Order: sequence, then structure tokens, then C-alpha cells
Amino acid sequence: MSLSKKVMAGIERKTGLSSAQIKSFSPEELRKHLTKRTHKAFSVTSEFPKIGRGNVLRDGITSSADINRSLDEIFGV
Repeated sequence: MSLSKKVMAGIERKTGLSSAQIKSFSPEELRKHLTKRTHKAFSVTSEFPKIGRGNVLRDGITSSADINRSLDEIFGV
């Protein structure tokens, strides 16, 4: 088994999700799934320096639905 297949098999075993499922989840959905599965708090943080534009995740994770809603408001849809 190639290294990439071993890595993917390990990820699938640990998360309980296939790679296709992981790709289809938003970051927020993945966080909820992993928190429920492991019974431990799970967060995504930014390791970027807080200079220039600042921390891109300062308000937490935004779901795809929230982003789409914001864009609809901006475009007046």
C-alpha cells in the first residue's frame, strides 16, 4: 500500500469519514462531527501572524450558508 493510501486509510479510520465526505463537509460541519465523535472540543485556529489584515479567523469559522447569505445581502438578491 502506498504512503498516501496509508495516510488516507488512517484519516478515514480516525474520523469515521471517507475522503469524499470530508471534502463535502464545511469546516463547521467537520468540527461538529469530530467533536461529537471524540467527545473533545475541536477548534480550527490560524497560525498566521496577526499583522497586516489581522487574524483571518478572528470571528471563528463561518459556514458556507452564512457566506452565501452575506453575499446575497451584498448583491441585493
